[in-house]
Amino acid sequence: MEPSVQDPLDYLRVGVDPRQEAEAIIDDLRRHGFETGRRIDEEGYVAFDARSGGEAIVRVVTSRGVVLSVETPDARWPDRLWVELAQDPRPDFNRDGQRDVVVETRERDRTCLAWAEISPEGFASEVFRPRVDWGDSPCVLEIDPASPRLVLEVSVPDMPDARVRLPIKASARSWVLDDSASAAARWDSELLQRQQALEVFETQGKIRDATRIRAELAWLEQLRNAQEPVLEPTEDGEEAR
Repeated sequence: MEPSVQDPLDYLRVGVDPRQEAEAIIDDLRRHGFETGRRIDEEGYVAFDARSGGEAIVRVVTSRGVVLSVETPDARWPDRLWVELAQDPRPDFNRDGQRDVVVETRERDRTCLAWAEISPEGFASEVFRPRVDWGDSPCVLEIDPASPRLVLEVSVPDMPDARVRLPIKASARSWVLDDSASAAARWDSELLQRQQALEVFETQGKIRDATRIRAELAWLEQLRNAQEPVLEPTEDGEEAR
């Protein structure tokens, strides 16, 4: 009996090997004076950060090559001063067994989190995108690695110095303001802290600070009591959990 002929397609691989490609990029960066920092090796991707002087970069490499690239300085994001991979634990939004990528982006007075997941096909996509009607200058401050919940800081419209923090959760195929019992304490705390601060500022005659606090209180109350509109679906094609 003649041995079976090996199908040439068994040897065919589409795209690049993420680890080999990442190593090549890292070697090139090192030749240009960059020092590599944290590295993440998942089954479908390699993510790493690197720095050189005032420059910082994050790259995510899949079989399709570099699918996510974040760096500073960046003229498109003048408030962004530094970027690096966030520390563990990392979430797994679609529960496919592969942890997602979370990037820390440091601004002058806060650190924001950018959350992306990598599909089996090697594409990177945003997991969370804030709604414009929640407020300006959105910044994810916390991500719950165990459930699809996060804390979002936004500026009050037309008053950039006034900021509030909102509990957000995934519901059906959307992200909504979290009105669960577990989130009620956060809403109450945000309101109570400002009510106490307002009393102090009014007593001290600090009109500007009192005006800011009133705007924050009004925005929190408006958002908490508003009915949620129909929101845009998430990008993963599945219902969020």
